[in-house]
Amino acid sequence: MREKLRAFKRDKPRLYELGAYLVFGVLTTLVNWAVYLVLTAALGLSDMERNSGPYRLTATLSQAVAWILSVLFAYFTNRRYVFESDGRRTRRLREFWLFVSSRALGAVLFDLLLFNLFLLVMGDKPSKLIMNVLVVIFNYLASRFFIFSRREKPGPETGKKEGSP
Repeated sequence: MREKLRAFKRDKPRLYELGAYLVFGVLTTLVNWAVYLVLTAALGLSDMERNSGPYRLTATLSQAVAWILSVLFAYFTNRRYVFESDGRRTRRLREFWLFVSSRALGAVLFDLLLFNLFLLVMGDKPSKLIMNVLVVIFNYLASRFFIFSRREKPGPETGKKEGSP
């Protein structure tokens, strides 16, 4: 099985990358949902009147904590297993900053603004599900094209050593 995965990765690297992103995206979503459900249960969200101030505050705070923990999980799994980034410390710091920044932008756009708008017309769980789909699409595009983008490394055909100017 491992050999088949390695061959698939070698022969179809973009498709492998997308598949790995989806697998770890599902795991990240599970982390997010698990944290959210544990917090909302512990804080008694189901006992609150829907659309009341305490309901929205509890849902939003639970969403924020779930977001922080899932972003940390996503960064480490995406960096290691999806985009296989192995840069030096300065590159890792840059990637982490871009990763967290793009996730923060996505959180503001989707998890806070749209989530709260959707709470006006539907419950917290359908709102959260819709946000997860939108966030996965946004995050993949940001990770693939901006955060972990691979620059072509000079090889033997150019006569330059890797890493040389």
